[in-house]
Amino acid sequence: MGDLLVKTVILLAVCNGEIYLTDQLRSLSAQDDPDFTVRYQDDGSSDGSEALLRAWAASDSRFLPGTEQGRHLGAAGNFLSLIRQTDADRALLCDQDDLWEPHKLSALGAAMTEAENRYGVETPILVHSDCSLMNEQGEPIGDRFFRHQGWDPGAVTLPRLLVQNNVTGCTLMMNRPLLNLIAAHGQAKDLFMHDWFIALTAAAFGKVVFVDQPLTRYRQHGDNAIGASRKNLLSRGFEALKKKDESKRRILLTYTHTMVFRKLYGTELPPEAARLTEDYLATRRMRKLPRIQAVRRLGCTMQSPITRLGQILFG
Repeated sequence: MGDLLVKTVILLAVCNGEIYLTDQLRSLSAQDDPDFTVRYQDDGSSDGSEALLRAWAASDSRFLPGTEQGRHLGAAGNFLSLIRQTDADRALLCDQDDLWEPHKLSALGAAMTEAENRYGVETPILVHSDCSLMNEQGEPIGDRFFRHQGWDPGAVTLPRLLVQNNVTGCTLMMNRPLLNLIAAHGQAKDLFMHDWFIALTAAAFGKVVFVDQPLTRYRQHGDNAIGASRKNLLSRGFEALKKKDESKRRILLTYTHTMVFRKLYGTELPPEAARLTEDYLATRRMRKLPRIQAVRRLGCTMQSPITRLGQILFG
C-alpha cells in the first residue's frame, strides 16, 4: 500500500475515447495500491466519453472531473490544464486507450520514494517505465517498447534527451517540485510533445529515473497521436537512411525543440543546462565535420546504432 500521507493523482485526458475507455477505467480501479484519485477531463468529445466518465465517477468516488471539462484544449493543453489543477504530491499522466498493469502505481511509487530518499524531496524527479505493446483489440504484439524503438534505458541525462526523447507520457510519474516547474512554464502552443518537455525539465533541474518493467500496455491503432512503428528497428533504420530529407527534418526538430525549451525557461535554467542548450544550438551553425565532433563532445548522441549513424550522415 502507498503512504497515506503522500497524495497521488492520476491525470486522465480524454477525447472521443469511448470505444477503449471502459477497459482503461477498469485497469485504474484495479490498482493494487488504492490510495489515489483520478482527475479526468474530457476534451469536448462528440461520442459518449463524457457520459461514461460521469457514470464511472458516480460508482467510484476516487474519480473527479476537471474544471475545464468539455473545452477543446488538445492533448498537451488538456494535460497541462490537469497538472495546474492538482495539489497532489505525485501525478501520473494517463491516456484513454491503454491498460495499466495492476502494480503500476505501487511500482512507480516505490521508485519515486527511493529516488526522493536518494536525491531529496525538493529535487524535481521523473520516474518512468517500459511498456508492452498491444493491438487495437488488446492482443499482445511484438516486443517491449524500449527494445522495439531501439531506445537506451541509460539515456536519462539532458545531453541524451535533447536529441532523442525516450519518455512516453503514459508511463511517467512526477513529484511536486517537477509538477511546479511544468505548471509554471509549460505552454501547449509551443510544445511538439508534452512528454519530451517534461523529460527535459526533469533532466535539466533534477533527475530522470527509469524502471525496467513494462507497466503499461500501450495500444497501437490508427488514432494514436504518436505510437510505435509497426516495422522492426532494422527495417525502420534502413528506411530512414533512404529518406534523407525526412531524417534531416527529425534532426532539425531537436534544434527547434531545444530553442523552445530554452525560451520557456529563460534565465531560470540551471547554469549547466543553460550552457549545454546554448552549446548544442551553436553546433547548428558549424560545418559538418566540426558539428559532428562538437555534438559528440557534448554527449548529445542518439540512442541506437541506426539513429547515431543517421545523426552523423544527416546532422
